[in-house]
Amino acid sequence: MEGTPPIWIGLSSATEASEERVKKILFVCTAGVCRSPMAAAIFDALAEDMGLSFRAESAGVAALEGNPMAPNALVALEEVGIYSQDHRARQVSEAMLEEADLVLAMSPRHVATLNRNFSNLSDNKLYTLPEYASGVPGAEGIPDPYGHTITAYRASVRQLLECVERVIERLKR
Repeated sequence: MEGTPPIWIGLSSATEASEERVKKILFVCTAGVCRSPMAAAIFDALAEDMGLSFRAESAGVAALEGNPMAPNALVALEEVGIYSQDHRARQVSEAMLEEADLVLAMSPRHVATLNRNFSNLSDNKLYTLPEYASGVPGAEGIPDPYGHTITAYRASVRQLLECVERVIERLKR
């Protein structure tokens, strides 16, 4: 189907995994203290459980640089058994984007900002997280829980878990 994000080929065997470099997934949100670090923590936990040679990083397009993950984000993650340590928000940079094998933004607005600020970004590695997870172009983004109650963070974690699980399934193929 035209316009559908390509399936990104993952590693096919444990032997191949040990011979390949670790692939990087970069999750991008606004401030870098809620959605992208939660997505990265979820991704790393699932990828480790499945023995995949991937690791995730996170950054923000308007990062609260140096700030830790929002307290409610940590609580919501811990409620599903994921414990994130030592996160500090980072401003997205050209070097981060170049090093990443796949860049998954939380919303179409983040994709537009990245395309505007980094004109040499490859089209075949930048998607919204829901778009890449579902394979459907134009999929809605993940709402920002920042400044809301723990209920909003729990809803974000549920959405992120669903999307990241689908991303992992695509990467395993």
